[in-house]
Amino acid sequence: MKLTLETVRDVLKDALGFDSYIAGFISEVREDSASPTANITKDGLLRYNPEFAARHITCKQDLFSLCMHEVLHPMFGHFVFRGGEIENIAADAIINAVISTVFSTKSHRGSLFEKFYPPSGLPGLLRPNSRMHTSSLSRLYDALYESRHIRKEDSITTGELIQSLKILVPSVPSAIVLFGTHGAEGQEGEGLGGLPKETLTRMAEDIQQGAKECASRSMGYSEVLMDLLTEALKTHLSIRRVLLERFLTKRKVDRFKETLHSRRLSTSPIPIHPSKRDLVLLAAGIYPFHFHNTVVHPRQQERGLAIYLDVSGSVNDFLPQILGVLKGLRKEIKSIFLFSNKVVETSFESVLKGQVQTTYGTDFDCIAESVLERDFKKAVIVTDGFASMKPELSEKLKERRLRTLTVLFGNSRDCDDFAQFGDVVLLEDVCEER
Repeated sequence: MKLTLETVRDVLKDALGFDSYIAGFISEVREDSASPTANITKDGLLRYNPEFAARHITCKQDLFSLCMHEVLHPMFGHFVFRGGEIENIAADAIINAVISTVFSTKSHRGSLFEKFYPPSGLPGLLRPNSRMHTSSLSRLYDALYESRHIRKEDSITTGELIQSLKILVPSVPSAIVLFGTHGAEGQEGEGLGGLPKETLTRMAEDIQQGAKECASRSMGYSEVLMDLLTEALKTHLSIRRVLLERFLTKRKVDRFKETLHSRRLSTSPIPIHPSKRDLVLLAAGIYPFHFHNTVVHPRQQERGLAIYLDVSGSVNDFLPQILGVLKGLRKEIKSIFLFSNKVVETSFESVLKGQVQTTYGTDFDCIAESVLERDFKKAVIVTDGFASMKPELSEKLKERRLRTLTVLFGNSRDCDDFAQFGDVVLLEDVCEER
């Protein structure tokens, strides 16, 4: 398969969407015999070794895996693990497992990695369908590729995999060729380290959408690795999404999934945080049947976002900007509260279509009454600020310890009625230039 800018972009658009930002980020494709495999620079240049490509990149699924391998490194923040071979192998093992399982169809179940790496020993962690049953690394391999059959608390992060490998494989027996750019200092000038936040945000939104679509079409994909990818992407999602998600409330159910973590002592087949007793046994050549670890136990709860949108006469001029802030959440938000002199709950899809009937009167009393009636603890208010609230209702909200985020559009620069309950920001401050 010949690697050209057109074929690279076509493959990424097919996998991530026609308007894929990552596809447009790749600006040049060039042969480079000095590169062992291939890599992408932060200027959008994809360099590849022609012999490597001719032998291993034989279909569009292989090309997808190659490109995704590179862009997932900054998503997981792997450039903070600067150093040795163990760190680089662990980072690649996590990424290859995510591509092979979460993006199973688009990567043809990780066929590129399966062709490139042998199926046993330490390289066996870097590919699916390895033969690891008699290896001391078998439990680590199961955590990566058999995670459909393990407990979520036995899942493993990059840092935990590094720690486990340093215990089980103190030194790498022979050099292992890895995809992309690796080095003692991460070689950030050569790879994708140090990308601007805006670029990472656009990439994260691309990958998140592609992962959701792949998961919805796949049967039996790894929820553990999907959760791991989701958590990694959250650190790069747009500030507006992060800001709004701080105000999720359990009293309104949308499609948000909030992951909570609790620590507890547990036994695990994986040496994540082994006890001194476990380390002594390992030093004596005895592999414990179970390790005694402090495990982070994740659990999910459904949450909703209570958004009150001012539909007084001034909203029409600013509705496109308001919807620009909110449209990224269209898959999560079911309904939104419109208010003038009363509150009306309507579907979020109808609001996105511009189906908003405006009125000329506005007050904040109806918001207060709605919040009290529904027992919301958090709410987001989008308003022009030209309204007021009765003191007795304000006192009741204080008693409930309400937390609000107020987003002002129009000419207002403050909103005293809601400033006492939380941050007041301007619409232009949470809108992102695209």
